[in-house]
Amino acid sequence: MKVVNYARELPIYPGDEVLGIYYEEKWASFDNLLEQSKGDVDVDMIIVASPEVLGDDYLELLVNLSKLAKADLGLIIAGNARTIKVKDILDLP
Repeated sequence: MKVVNYARELPIYPGDEVLGIYYEEKWASFDNLLEQSKGDVDVDMIIVASPEVLGDDYLELLVNLSKLAKADLGLIIAGNARTIKVKDILDLP
């Protein structure tokens, strides 16, 4: 089994400057990672530091999870959500 890491810079509160970026441009590095993984039969999983790495909103999260499923890759989420909003809702330290 081979696991590859995906990371991106996360804003504390995604503002219009982040949410307004054209989807394909914003997620190009994620799409490239999935494309490269297709050519490597040993890659089974993608690992991310926290759930919000895969999306700034619900739709982005669903689309990116669907892309992982379509690529037949598993997902490892290494830690809890880190945004203040989510931490408060889930009562996380």
